[in-house]
Amino acid sequence: MRDHTAFRQRRIRTSDYACQYMAVDSFVHRLGAGAKLLIGALLGAAAVLAHEPWSLGVVLALNAGYYFGARLTLSGLWRDTRYLLVQSVIIMGLYAARYGVPAGLWPGLQIALQIGLFFVPGVVFLRTTQASQMMRGLGKVLPYRLSFLVFTSFRFVPLFAREIRQIAMAQRLRGARLSGVDLLNPGNWRDMFHCLMIPLLVRALKTSDEVALSAEGRGFGIRPERTYFDALLAQKALPDGDRDDDAPSGSIGPQASVCGSTDRSAGSKASGRGVARRMTSREDP
Repeated sequence: MRDHTAFRQRRIRTSDYACQYMAVDSFVHRLGAGAKLLIGALLGAAAVLAHEPWSLGVVLALNAGYYFGARLTLSGLWRDTRYLLVQSVIIMGLYAARYGVPAGLWPGLQIALQIGLFFVPGVVFLRTTQASQMMRGLGKVLPYRLSFLVFTSFRFVPLFAREIRQIAMAQRLRGARLSGVDLLNPGNWRDMFHCLMIPLLVRALKTSDEVALSAEGRGFGIRPERTYFDALLAQKALPDGDRDDDAPSGSIGPQASVCGSTDRSAGSKASGRGVARRMTSREDP
């Protein structure tokens, strides 16, 4: 039993793709979505303003503390930033070609570090924030429709990360030169554009059209406020024997999803299973 529990806890801390939400208990997970957006904005501004080696080192240390303070793993960091490493090599190569070696290496490294440090706080936000939390937090500072647009932009970052990997694998099977070693050669960047960027753009346009149709079919914008299915509330409302005891505090169980409405008043009027049934059966606008 102990081995099974340990396996489940290890599985919770692993991810299948970049920027996937991780259901672990940390002080960063317990922060509100607005607080994490503010921290991300401050760290991003610091990354843009840092130009000297010591200042970049300070921002790098702050980002590392923020990332690993959320109990995220090195393997997750590799999944989240491996594409930035390829970009860094390209940037440094372009600077070296323009200004020569070694004069162009430091400016290229500086720009690459600034881009990566600007990106990391957003990764932490996606890794530690549930979808319903994002919408509730954004809804406090932005209009309903604009908050939905911003949320959707964040939510589809992991999806398109998976799409890039799947498209690249399919194109490499067809002979496209898209491996990390191949992309170091500028002569292969044409394959990256034609075989990766264009299919990704087509997939993005198709996905956005499907999302728009889905939102319209569910009555998006009919009501002044959006309702949510609160998986954590449903988990607490279940009888003790049916709860997911391995799920950490502040996280959701594996059976939960964000799709529906939350009826907070029903929790004190009915049994746990009745609450969960009513919560999942209500129509989501």
